[in-house]
Amino acid sequence: MRRIIILLAVFTNSLMSSAQTDSTEMESDKAAVKSLIERFLTAAGNYDIDAMPEMFCAKANIGGASFRNGKWESFTFSFSEFLDLLKSRSNPKKYTEPVSKYTIHMDHGMLAFVKADAVVIRDGTSQSNNFDYFTIIKENGIWKILNGSYVAVPINN
Repeated sequence: MRRIIILLAVFTNSLMSSAQTDSTEMESDKAAVKSLIERFLTAAGNYDIDAMPEMFCAKANIGGASFRNGKWESFTFSFSEFLDLLKSRSNPKKYTEPVSKYTIHMDHGMLAFVKADAVVIRDGTSQSNNFDYFTIIKENGIWKILNGSYVAVPINN
């Protein structure tokens, strides 16, 4: 009986330490994913086109929907088309997009689905509520954006 109790104690202890390691790794991965999204939103708002490619998978895409002039408009681009669009803007207005809430779902430390609730601010004025969605995948140990999508709803100022 004593042997069974000792074996159960050792088994339980190993399960608990394994769960703690998994939890620590998941929290570390979530922090890395959040940092990636914040770096992207900062680069996008500053039109720092050179900073973006390392954040994305080679075949990534960008899409979204915006409510403008009383109707919804949607778009989709490959990542390279998105970069070309940004490069074509001669005098872009910079903006910030602070995130107020993250919801992160992660599977096996390899794939993350993220919702980031944010407000786009230009020249100190809130422009739109953005609901950003990202699919993030780990490639060779590095988190990269596979898809970025958003819905933008104007704020009536």
